[in-house]
Amino acid sequence: MSKPLKVVVCGTLFGQVYLSAFKSAFAGFELAGILAQGSERSQQLAQAYGVPLYHHVDELPDDIDIACVVIRSAIVGGKGSEIARALLQRGISVLQEHPVYLRDVAECLKLARQHGCRYQVNTHYPHVPAVRQFIAYLREALQTQQALFIEATCGVQVICGLLDILGRIFGRFTPCGFSQPESYDNKLLGLMNHTPPYTQLRGVIAGVPLTLNLQNQLDPADPDNHFHIMHRICVGLPSGNLLLANTHGPVIWNNCFHIPRVKTASGCRELIAPELAPDYFLPPLNQSFSNHEDNYHQDNLQDVLNRHWPSAVRHALREFADQCQTPAPADAQYLLSLTNAWKSLMEQVGNPESVSLADPMMASPEIARFLSEWKSETEA
Repeated sequence: MSKPLKVVVCGTLFGQVYLSAFKSAFAGFELAGILAQGSERSQQLAQAYGVPLYHHVDELPDDIDIACVVIRSAIVGGKGSEIARALLQRGISVLQEHPVYLRDVAECLKLARQHGCRYQVNTHYPHVPAVRQFIAYLREALQTQQALFIEATCGVQVICGLLDILGRIFGRFTPCGFSQPESYDNKLLGLMNHTPPYTQLRGVIAGVPLTLNLQNQLDPADPDNHFHIMHRICVGLPSGNLLLANTHGPVIWNNCFHIPRVKTASGCRELIAPELAPDYFLPPLNQSFSNHEDNYHQDNLQDVLNRHWPSAVRHALREFADQCQTPAPADAQYLLSLTNAWKSLMEQVGNPESVSLADPMMASPEIARFLSEWKSETEA
């Protein structure tokens, strides 16, 4: 049996998500240390996981196989890309958390080639269970159908993940492009009680028309929060459309609404008998994938943090380990195409609007109470 790959996690803020992948046995991988500045949090995590805490790249032992760099990149004033370069120069393969500048991606890929290791950017969300299911169904559907449209909504913090999801569905980005944002005229703006939260633009991904609503806003005091919607994606097909309602599900299939009719001798079109068109009349108009065996779509935030995100990290690490074992030029080309698509989109929308937002309120009316009362009223 081959030795497990030794992994070091760099950074302990979002890095805690990566560390959580090692809370239980992780076949083929071994947590070999944490690289951080030495905060109280980092010390506590190193103690909790029973691994060494390193403060500098040159302190790492020579047998480290993979480093997960979960430190903000230069885009937001962090040193993530600088640390990634130092690791690559030591021959350690790097999986870096998004987003990363295109120039930094290109430089890291070059360093990886020079030092006989691998480099990849992890956008995290394509590896979340609900998103994997969404991608897998569409990949299979596209073997016999052509996508007609994409409607997507997301926050600016996770736009790179959204693009990666679409790239994985279609296997490519080109032909790809984005329009300038569409704006409300002054008359409509005057009717609004607040500034619209979304920037709207059109684009093309893999030749498929895209309509995108981007929440191009950041709260500097809490930049990782305040999504109205993390990811919502609908891909239309001739047979219907598949909806990812949010990042963690549910995934819902919607048949095209079509009432089959037959042309009579008089030239009228009459409703066809249901028994003559069972393919249209019998299937449910929509099907939630959460009704099937893996009912993970109705889990709470605790489930997301304790199960879905650790699962996503494991999936990303397995995928990266496969790339390390069997390098393919297409992997680097895909990463460059993804980063270039992100760069092109952000050039159109510009820097995020700086906002100060309150924590979200709880659902009101409370959902369970509303549904219970609704059922009682409608059955009365």
